[in-house]
Amino acid sequence: MNTRPKKPNRKLLLWPLAGIAIGALAAVNPFYRPPLPFYVGVVAWCVDMVLVLVLAANPVGTRAAVLIAGLFEAIPCFVWAPSLLRALLMCISFMPLAIAAAAVLFPENISFRARLYFLCTWGFTREVKRRAYTFDGLSLIRLIAATAIFAVCFALAEKITANGVWLLAQCAAFGIAILAVAEMGTACDKLVTGLMGLTTPALMQSPYLSHSVNEFWNTRWNPAASVLFRSLCFKPLARHGAAVATFAAFFASGIAHALLVFMAIGDWGYSLANGAFFCVQPVFIMIERRMKIKLWPPAARRAWTISVLAITSPLFVAPALQVVGRGWGRYGYATLPDVLASTVAVLSFVVFIAVLPSLASLVSCPEHRPSKVALELTPTP
Repeated sequence: MNTRPKKPNRKLLLWPLAGIAIGALAAVNPFYRPPLPFYVGVVAWCVDMVLVLVLAANPVGTRAAVLIAGLFEAIPCFVWAPSLLRALLMCISFMPLAIAAAAVLFPENISFRARLYFLCTWGFTREVKRRAYTFDGLSLIRLIAATAIFAVCFALAEKITANGVWLLAQCAAFGIAILAVAEMGTACDKLVTGLMGLTTPALMQSPYLSHSVNEFWNTRWNPAASVLFRSLCFKPLARHGAAVATFAAFFASGIAHALLVFMAIGDWGYSLANGAFFCVQPVFIMIERRMKIKLWPPAARRAWTISVLAITSPLFVAPALQVVGRGWGRYGYATLPDVLASTVAVLSFVVFIAVLPSLASLVSCPEHRPSKVALELTPTP
C-alpha cells in the first residue's frame, strides 16, 4: 500500500479552521445555553466519531466530516459536570476533528487507511510499524506508581491554602501532579503498544527527564502538538528568523490553551494567565541558547529546566486548579472521594488516549503481524 502520497495542499487547512470557527460560534451563540447531562456529552462524542469515520471514508464526504467535527467541539461547553470532566471531554473531542482534518488533506484517490496512517504518523514525521507482542511489566509498575503520586500530590495541592509562601508549596505539589500525569501517559503508551505489537509515536516521553526547556516542549511534552505548531507556525515563518518563528508557535499554543481553559471554566482572567504561561516559554528557550546550555553537566541542565518550569508554574497551576476545583464547589477543601474520583477520571483519560491512537495505528499500519509472541517483564525498547 502506498502510504506516502503527494504532500497535502496547505489551502485545504482552511476546512479544519472553518470547522473550528463553526464550533466556536456554536459555543457562544445567544440562543441555546441549557446544560446537558454528562452522559449526553459522551454519547455525542461517540456519534461524532461514527459520523466522521463514515464520512471520511469517502473523499466526497471529508469536507462535511470536518465541519461536523468542528460543530461537535461546542458540545462540552454545554455539559453540566465537574469542570475537570468537561475539560477532559473537550480534549478527546479533538480526536474526531483530527481524523477529519487528516482525511480532508488527501481527498483525491487516497484510501481512508492511507489517510489514517498520515494521522497516526503525525504527517509522516514519525513511523508506525509492527513488532513482537510484549508485556512490559516495568511500565505497568511505573503507571501504578505515577497514578499514586498524582493522587497524593493532587490532594496536597487542594488542601494547601494559596497564601504567601504556601503558594509555592501548592504550585510545587500540583506541578509534580501534572508531571505524574505525563509519566502515566508515557508508561500507559508503552504498555498498550507492547500488548498490541506496535511501535508508534509516543504521546509523552517522561518530561521530568528533560535537560532543557527546548527539549521539554519539543520532544518530551506532547510532541504531537509540537509537530502541529511547527508545521503550521514555525516553518512558514522560519524565513524571518528562528526567534520569530518560535515565538509565533508558542503564541498560537497559548491562544489554544487559553480558549480551552475558558471553555472549561468561563473565566478570562485564569484563561489568559494559562495562555501567558506558554507565551513566556520561548524567552527561556532563547536565554538557554545564549548560555549554551548543551555544554553544561546533565545535572545542571536538568536543574535549569525544573527551575524555569517552577518559576512560571503559577501561571499554569492557578488555572489548572480552577479547572479541577470548581466542579466540586469546595475549592481548596477536596475530600477523599473527590481525590479518588479525579484520579479515576484522569487515569481513564490516560488509558483512553493511549488505546484509541494505538487501535488507529493497528488498522492503518501496512506491515504484517509478527508471528513471534514475546512476554517480557523488562522495559521495551
